[in-house]
Amino acid sequence: MPGDSSGISFRNLKSYDFLQQNACPNFWYSFKGRCYKYVGRQMTWADAELHCLSEGGNLVSIHSLEEHNFVNFMIKSFDPSQTFTWIGLSDIHKEGSWMWSDGSKVDFRYWDAGQPDNAGGNEHCGHTNMFTFHKWNDYVCSNTYAFVCAKEKDCK
Repeated sequence: MPGDSSGISFRNLKSYDFLQQNACPNFWYSFKGRCYKYVGRQMTWADAELHCLSEGGNLVSIHSLEEHNFVNFMIKSFDPSQTFTWIGLSDIHKEGSWMWSDGSKVDFRYWDAGQPDNAGGNEHCGHTNMFTFHKWNDYVCSNTYAFVCAKEKDCK
């Protein structure tokens, strides 16, 4: 399949043509040294982060277009409709200063056009799968969505 309406070229997904566990725990999937887990249970952003912490990770931080495409490919594998899905971005501490919940540097951005816009003055958490191109958007943190956790691979 050469591609789809999401703008993701499936021809270029060689490193994750299918989800692999490798050294990751059950229900976690491997990509470039980290483990990722899609959680379909809808939670607020804060509760989703707490859930990820309880499993030894954080809400996913995304550092490249390739990683973004992997995360959205994984989401689509579990949720073909690709509904809004929390990622680890927030500016809850200071408006406009976006941070990843795992403390890593925000070195890649993939906001949808006109985003982040803090509509209504109350949008402080980030989600992916914004409409046609599945980019990022800021939204009200108390909304409930599925989410993706990420953590480093366990040393064995």
